[in-house]
Amino acid sequence: HNVIVCAPTGAGKTVVGEMALHIALEKKTSSIYTTPLKALSNQKFGEMRKVFGVDSVGLTTGDVCIRRGADVTIMTTEVYRNLAWRANTGNIA
Repeated sequence: HNVIVCAPTGAGKTVVGEMALHIALEKKTSSIYTTPLKALSNQKFGEMRKVFGVDSVGLTTGDVCIRRGADVTIMTTEVYRNLAWRANTGNIA
């Protein structure tokens, strides 16, 4: 299943996201956490590594890919959009 959480700043989106990541890890399912900005992705990457462990979290932005295939991948919405578009059209590289 997929979940999209849209709420104003300070409303608790991160709490919902972290809970979903915990559940995904318990079920041995990979997950993606998106942010709108590269700087925020970098910040969340550091935070999530402390929560879930260094080896469990990866980062994918327009110019950086760390731990491809990690259980949890932090990425910008732009990268996710492109990934989803390629998957939808069958153009996965």
